Amino acid sequence: MVELFGRAGRLGSSLLLILLLSLGCISQSKELHGKVIKVVDGDTLYVKLDDGEVVKVRLVGVDAPELEEGLMRPGEYPGIHNMTCLIKYGELAKEFLKNITLGKSVTLEFDSIQGRKDKYGRLLVYMYLNGTDINAELIKMGFARVFYEKRFEKIKEYSKLEDDARKRRLNLWSCN
Repeated sequence: MVELFGRAGRLGSSLLLILLLSLGCISQSKELHGKVIKVVDGDTLYVKLDDGEVVKVRLVGVDAPELEEGLMRPGEYPGIHNMTCLIKYGELAKEFLKNITLGKSVTLEFDSIQGRKDKYGRLLVYMYLNGTDINAELIKMGFARVFYEKRFEKIKEYSKLEDDARKRRLNLWSCN
């Protein structure tokens, strides 16, 4: 009987160890590291993570103008009705993002409120380049608005940056 419990105990210990190791492997860290390999538009990119996985990411709290008029929602940018101007700044937002991030190593951090992925399967992240919050830079430079439709950790900070960009009529805020 003792021999039976000895074997069962070792088996149980082995199974427990395997379970704990597998849980450790799928633990979800708060940040990831990788290199930007493609910029889709002013708020969506592809990043090749350090482990080799390629992921599509959406910048949390940021909404850059779309690249096509048909993709824009009426009233999306309050006070701006010139779609041609917005599309122009959609292209410029993409170019800005491409110029500062493409081929560069970045850190991706998840927002505790938004969760890890959006309905399209994109990772929802704050992207940092050498410690600079790229999401904030897009808003600060007037290349994007704050994405108010969803709550997120940095909404107050980003709202202040947007207010300042509006007052200064920077980039897309010059369209009105």
